[in-house]
Amino acid sequence: MKLCNLCSGVYPSLDRSKIKSHDCFITKLFVATGDNLYISTAYKKKLFSGDKPFANNLKVSLRGKDNQASLTSFFMDCIDDNKVSDVLAFFSVPEKEHPNKKALSVALALQMKAIVDCNEENAENIIITSYLQAKTLPAEQEFTTTLFKPLYDGDDVYVEGNAKYEIYSHDKVPHTWSITNAGKIMWSGRKLVYQRGPNDRPEANPYQIDIPDTSPGENIKITTIFDGRGFDGVYRCKWEMQDSDGVNCFPKRDSLFCVTIDSKFKRK
Repeated sequence: MKLCNLCSGVYPSLDRSKIKSHDCFITKLFVATGDNLYISTAYKKKLFSGDKPFANNLKVSLRGKDNQASLTSFFMDCIDDNKVSDVLAFFSVPEKEHPNKKALSVALALQMKAIVDCNEENAENIIITSYLQAKTLPAEQEFTTTLFKPLYDGDDVYVEGNAKYEIYSHDKVPHTWSITNAGKIMWSGRKLVYQRGPNDRPEANPYQIDIPDTSPGENIKITTIFDGRGFDGVYRCKWEMQDSDGVNCFPKRDSLFCVTIDSKFKRK
C-alpha cells in the first residue's frame, strides 16, 4: 500500500465542504500524522498522485508520533457518512452489515502509520484485518487498546534502514537493522529470530541474534547475512523480536523487521 493508493481510496468519498483539493487533503493528513511538512503545493499534488515517491526523508519527521487518535479523528471527520461503503469497496473490505465508520477510520489510521513506518514506499496492506478487528471491540472501548498491542505495556520499537535487496541468486548480502527502543521499558534477554517459512529459499546466518540489554531511547545495530542459495524469486523474510520465553514482543506487526530479497540468476 502506497500513500497514493490510500489517497485514491479515500479522496472520492470526502466531505467536500471540509477538503476541496488534493493538496489540502495531503496537508491535513500530514498534520494529523504529526507534522505539517513544509513542502510546496505542487509537491503535495505529486505525492497524492504518486508522481513523486513518499520518500524516507519525508517520513522521518512523521515517525514516532502519538498520532493514532488524531489520525482516527481526521478520517472520522472528513469522510462523508453516506460514502463509507464506497471506501470499504475500494479497499475490498468485506462487509455484509452496516458499514462501521469508526472501525474504518481506525483501519485507515493504522494503515497511514504503517506507510510512514515502512522503509519501502509500498507498505503492507493492513486495512482489511484492521477493520475486521476494530469492529469486534465494544463501542465504549478505545480501539487503540488492543489493535497491534505490544506484548508488554509501554513497549515500542522503531526500525530504520533499507529492507530490500536485489541480488544474483547465488550471492550473499549483509543486512543491518538499526533498532531503537522507542518505549518506556528496558529490553533484556531478547532476540531477533528468522521466521523462515517452507517457501522461503534464502538462508540467514545467523538466523537468531541476541539483542543486548537496551534502555528506552537507546539505539542498537545488529547484522545477519542472507544467502540466495541459487533460487530465483522475491521473498519477504519475516523476523520477530522475542522475549526470553520465545514469545513475539510485537504481535501482528509482521513488517517491522521484514527484509525483502529479490533474487535472480540473471539481472538486467
